Amino acid sequence: MAILSFLTLRYKNCSLHVKLFASYFLLIFIPVITLAFFFGWKSTRIITNQSMEISRLYLEEAEAAVSAEFSKLSMISSQLAQSAEVHKVLEKQGTDIRFGEEYDDMNDLYETISNTCSLQSLYQIRLYISDSFRHSRREWVTYPLSSIAETGWYRQLVEEHEIQALVPPQAFKVPLAEPQELLSIVTLIRSTRDFNRILGVASADIPKDDLVAMLSRSSYTETGAVYLVDDGLNIICGSADKAAFAEADSLLSKAAARFGRESGVFAENDLVAGLSAPVYGGWRVFTVASFDQLLTPTTELRDQMLLVTVLVSIIAFTLSYFYSRYSTRWIKALAGQVQRVESGDLTVACVVDSEDEIGELQSSFNFMVRRLKLLVDERYNLGKSLRDMELRALQAQINPHFLYNTLDLISWKAKASRNDEIVDIVVKLAHFYRLSLSNGSDFLPLCDEVEHIRLFIDLNNLCCGRSVRLEADVAPEIADYPIMKLILQPIVENSLFHGLFDLESREGVIRLTARLDGGSLQIQIADNGVGIDRAKLADLSSCTARPAPKSRSGGYGIANVIERLKVYYSDDYTFDIGSAVMGGTTVTIRLPYDRGSSPQIRAERFSRPEN
Repeated sequence: MAILSFLTLRYKNCSLHVKLFASYFLLIFIPVITLAFFFGWKSTRIITNQSMEISRLYLEEAEAAVSAEFSKLSMISSQLAQSAEVHKVLEKQGTDIRFGEEYDDMNDLYETISNTCSLQSLYQIRLYISDSFRHSRREWVTYPLSSIAETGWYRQLVEEHEIQALVPPQAFKVPLAEPQELLSIVTLIRSTRDFNRILGVASADIPKDDLVAMLSRSSYTETGAVYLVDDGLNIICGSADKAAFAEADSLLSKAAARFGRESGVFAENDLVAGLSAPVYGGWRVFTVASFDQLLTPTTELRDQMLLVTVLVSIIAFTLSYFYSRYSTRWIKALAGQVQRVESGDLTVACVVDSEDEIGELQSSFNFMVRRLKLLVDERYNLGKSLRDMELRALQAQINPHFLYNTLDLISWKAKASRNDEIVDIVVKLAHFYRLSLSNGSDFLPLCDEVEHIRLFIDLNNLCCGRSVRLEADVAPEIADYPIMKLILQPIVENSLFHGLFDLESREGVIRLTARLDGGSLQIQIADNGVGIDRAKLADLSSCTARPAPKSRSGGYGIANVIERLKVYYSDDYTFDIGSAVMGGTTVTIRLPYDRGSSPQIRAERFSRPEN
């Protein structure tokens, strides 16, 4: 807060040139900085979302490629295991077959397998057959069944009566070639005559290197990796070494826990990982990539935005300086003219050379100087008549006293003549005018205003020969609260002349109540008169909303009250009229009640005159 207060003070004490310069510069610099950060943040969000989507697409591509390759191997292995020609040859195991016949059978079998490999673009098909065949140890296409009899996958197929299995990569050496790892899908060849009798095993092979190359094509970043994992979430092979991502095992476990058997992609820290649905035998494709490389375009865009921001800031700084200096030159000239006026020179004048706000200010200054010169001249002339005005003011103060003294004289003469009725009228009239004039003050206590109304009703009863009764109920705590004078008397006057004097069936009663309601003073004047019809009530309601200067239906007094309430209370008051034909009329006024700072508290309070 101290720093903010210091900067605010410095800004207030700066020249207009500096303020305009700072304003122009900030108005350009802040939006540019904001836009730079916004577009950097937005582009990062977009690239992040796109990276997640790209990762999903590449995962689906790898999943489809691996699934297609495994499906092809599975189909070829199954077709070979179910081939009638293969069964015809292998059913002869354990029989006394001539060498020539076996030779011919094997040649036909080799030709079938070779044609299948060529047609399916398959790397290799191996056929494990009974050791009773002399060609089983040829180890070119046919291999002895005993060589795989102790492997785990073979025993599992036999014991669980399964047909096909996916064998992880294993080292294999083709004659006259370097050894390499092959991944195989094997199918048991069971006898059609006896299901429990194993005739052999058909194995469709794919080199591990080919599978890795296939996975590498699905890697969408240079540092990313695509792995093949088994149903136990063990990484079998991949486009990159497992050590390339130390978090690979952890991410793989989290992906399996998050997606289950479904396919999905998620991000954690600075890595994005994806796990496919099972493609074959529970085996799945797992992808890992670094966000750093994915967000490289964002980093480049951010650097470019920073460079543009710096350049724009320099340009904005230069333009703001010169433009603010150009814009304030007329203000400086006008300030100089003002200083001359302060020194007493009223002959100065600005040259108005534009029609903008500065030109209007110069014209207003010239007009002000001319008016000031006229006022100085008038002040001299007014000084001459000041004494005459003071004498007239003294005469105006003497006139009310003359009225009071005259009424007192009439009262004394009436007493001397023992005419009590005239004495009563004169005393009430004198008291009435003392309260009305109240020494020129606009406010008087609420109790005095009520007394003023009571006197008004009594005098009208005497003058008109009527008997209207006033019932006043004022809360004691507000009896001395000052209100604006003569705001209740016009309302009572309307009640008398328009509501009660035409009432013949019952006695006229005016009930005045004053109470505190929350933070407001509520004054209510209700009569039991003839009431007001709807049309006239509508006119009076419009009068309360927008007072009219003149009305023939009793609205003049109300309009006058409304105007005075607006002057003193602004919009902090309410004035409501309610009435029904032959149901009387009720006027409710609500004024702000504040003993501390309201304008009526500062009004002079007048004491009641003694009778």
